[in-house]
Amino acid sequence: MMKFLIAAAGLAALGVSSASAADLAARPYTKAPPPVVAPVLTWNGFYLGIQGGGAWGRSKETFFGAPNAPGFLGTQNYDTDGGFAGGVVGYNWQFGNTVLGLEGDYHWSDINGRSAEVNTGLLDTYNTKLRSFGDIKGRLGYAAGPALWFVSGGAAVGDIQHRYDAALNGGAANSSATSDTRWGWTVGAGVEYMFAPNWSGKVEYNYIDLGKSTLQFDPLIAANRSEWKDTFHTVKVGINYHFNWTGPVVAKY
Repeated sequence: MMKFLIAAAGLAALGVSSASAADLAARPYTKAPPPVVAPVLTWNGFYLGIQGGGAWGRSKETFFGAPNAPGFLGTQNYDTDGGFAGGVVGYNWQFGNTVLGLEGDYHWSDINGRSAEVNTGLLDTYNTKLRSFGDIKGRLGYAAGPALWFVSGGAAVGDIQHRYDAALNGGAANSSATSDTRWGWTVGAGVEYMFAPNWSGKVEYNYIDLGKSTLQFDPLIAANRSEWKDTFHTVKVGINYHFNWTGPVVAKY
């Protein structure tokens, strides 16, 4: 009898265990979440921007008819300064961390200077005014994350005016002015930072040499003329919009 009870209890326990196992639901299948993708930051492509800043420079004037008054040596140097605003357009090619670019910009400016140099009269003044300027230059940069460090160089052009105001030395009748579109060269360096998709800000320094300009006072006397050599330092601050900011996506697991 005891053996029968033990056997019955074993069978009952086995049945409960089997029923419990049958009642367990199958483990649901869950799909793995998609991989996180992130855009690759690239400087490749076309961009447009606006920029402005300040400038200072040096105007070196030589009068070839000197000396024409006691103590007047015929040469003088005076400072120029002022501000400017304009736009920029360019294109970049990126190879690893190296970025090559071609860029052009142009600015409206009010950069001027004045010197009082007593000539044969009194209160004579010489004036220089850079009314607009721009450049076409190549860029070589190194990309480090969102920052692009670069150097640049190329051709520069400026609309520059030189004027001699005779004051008491004949007044308006003896005053002269000339305006030239002068071509020269420029070199510089700067940094650009991608602060948002498609948008970057930059700070750039450039040195500009616009060569020589001539103001001929008397067309019949070759030596009765002045020549100016003008150089400028500019600091530009700008914002650019990039049309190809994002490259292929890369999965991050």
